[in-house]
Amino acid sequence: MAKETEQGQVSGTAASFAHVWQSERLVFRAIEDDNEDKTFLWKHIDNDPVIATLGFGRLCAPSTKSSLVQSVSSNSILRVCFCLKPAAEDAAAAAAADQRLAPIGILNMWPKYHAHNRGGEISVSVSAPFRGKGYGGEAINWALDWGFQRGNLHCISLAAFDFNPGALALYRKLGFVEEGRNRDAVYFERKWHDIVLFSMLEGEWEQLRALGTDGGSR
Repeated sequence: MAKETEQGQVSGTAASFAHVWQSERLVFRAIEDDNEDKTFLWKHIDNDPVIATLGFGRLCAPSTKSSLVQSVSSNSILRVCFCLKPAAEDAAAAAAADQRLAPIGILNMWPKYHAHNRGGEISVSVSAPFRGKGYGGEAINWALDWGFQRGNLHCISLAAFDFNPGALALYRKLGFVEEGRNRDAVYFERKWHDIVLFSMLEGEWEQLRALGTDGGSR
């Protein structure tokens, strides 16, 4: 009986990892260092003026493909692109043909300060045709679960510019707490704007997910 119970526990653990790279509507995969993924990043992320201004806060100017190389190999805790989850039959056909799912956005998580502080900072970018459908929030929720449950993080942070009300509303809706501002830190359209800083602690995530400190349901 004890052996059967142990085998059942192992089987249950394996089952819990079967869909670890998926959320309800998305599949997450590594960003490959090849022309296909670099072209997506260059065309749909780096050279999107909306992402450049609302997401990165950089000077809104076209970027070259060669300037992308450094960002592809950046020192991240987690760097993935996310794709629409295919129907079961389509997924099986793609796997049989060794076809890669096409990305619709990217998500990065960097170490905040030093590794022993167990902090991460995330950013998410969604390509233009897929905005306004909730994919960004779904990707952030997946990253929160990954960071606290599997990445052993204690705090996850992100930030938004005060002229991006959609991002501010989304982060608050997801449960992030505003912890401060960098005042007049960003110049945009002849005005100075604040960077609004948000974070979520491990215990706050546990409350949102109704989990105990051991990771199990309460």
